[in-house]
Parts: sequence; structure tokens; C-alpha cells
Amino acid sequence: NPNIQAHAGFTNAQFRALDNLYCRAAAHKVLRYRTVNCNFEEKVAYYTYYVHEKHSPLFQFVIRQVGPSTMMYEVYKCGKGRIKKSGVFERAFECLQAEIEGLISGD
Repeated sequence: NPNIQAHAGFTNAQFRALDNLYCRAAAHKVLRYRTVNCNFEEKVAYYTYYVHEKHSPLFQFVIRQVGPSTMMYEVYKCGKGRIKKSGVFERAFECLQAEIEGLISGD
């Protein structure tokens, strides 16, 4: 339902971008597991990336509704805590993408 997406501020295209990033990392064998959890009561969703299912999360992308139509996006990295917080999806996503691209290239 497009009205729900417009109200929430998080789109299918944004979800697909997070998933495509995981698929790219999985194809290069730097990530091998992911989870998506939503807590509708608290209006928060977690997209979590793992090196392996039995390991601690390497990255977590948090989508949090902080107002009627305002979203906050946060990126967490294992061992460092929050590395990015933004009200703009693209800024948080670019941070996560740069981190994962660094893993792929071996930096």
C-alpha cells in the first residue's frame, strides 16, 4: 500500500537497496547471513548483517520512526558502536555501503 509507505517514510526501493548490498557482499563471500526484524509497537526495524550465522552482527542498519512522518537511520558496526546517524536514508546507506565495499576490496 503506497499510503503506508509514504506515511512511514521507508520505501520498498530503500529496502531493496539494503538487500542488494547484502547480496553483493554475499557474492564476494564477505557476508553470509542477514536478518530483518521489525517492532511495529516501537516503530523500529533492524536490518542486520553477519559474517556467519553464529557470529555477532558485523553491521546493523536501524530504521526508526521518530515522528509522524520523520525517520531516523542509524548504522552500527561491531566494536565501534554507532558510526552514522541521519534523517536522510541515502547518507546512512552510503556510510554502510562504503564499509561493506571496503570489506569487498580488502581495505
